[in-house]
Amino acid sequence: MDKKPLIGVSICAVVLLILGSLSNVVGIERVQSCGCDDPPCWPELKGTMGNNNWYVSSVDVLWNGSYNGIAYRIDGGSWQTYTAEFSLTTEGIHLLEWACDFNMSNIYSVEIKIDKYPPILSNYTVKRIGLFKWQFSVNAYDEFSGVNRVWCAWVHDTYDTEPPYQFIYIGFYRLLNLLYSILSPWVLYMTFNAWDNAGNSLDWPS
Repeated sequence: MDKKPLIGVSICAVVLLILGSLSNVVGIERVQSCGCDDPPCWPELKGTMGNNNWYVSSVDVLWNGSYNGIAYRIDGGSWQTYTAEFSLTTEGIHLLEWACDFNMSNIYSVEIKIDKYPPILSNYTVKRIGLFKWQFSVNAYDEFSGVNRVWCAWVHDTYDTEPPYQFIYIGFYRLLNLLYSILSPWVLYMTFNAWDNAGNSLDWPS
């Protein structure tokens, strides 16, 4: 039995493993594989990777491989000829499409997700719901990757992962609030923290 095809696949897998490890170290995502249907050229994406395949920085794009020319477009726009490395700076989910050697019958694509800033927190409110029981509420919003979780300094043993973001505190809120108000601005009496799905975080008030 001819073993050469199996050996070729094994070598290919080793090459992919090495390339993948190097990409993780230097913070570069390589959109490529080593099968028979590989594109002859592929984009190299350089940026800071956060969580859930979201970049938390601008992304530089350049192409590697063997090619005479590349046509590409972003988000369904006009086709352009690739001449030099360029940057995607706008937050959101972008679709990068390209054709190697201007062969428009074989168009490849990759999704690039960018969220550079943390969630927005606002409208902190307190509501008494029992004798020594209080409900703290805060609004949290993230336009691109979405809010992942919110944390409250006074109820530090739990996170809220779904709106409305509310926390139950049992204790002498009025007395502690008065004490912290007297000590202000050296002591901040209430703090919330929020994270988005890309891994950006915010302390509020900061």
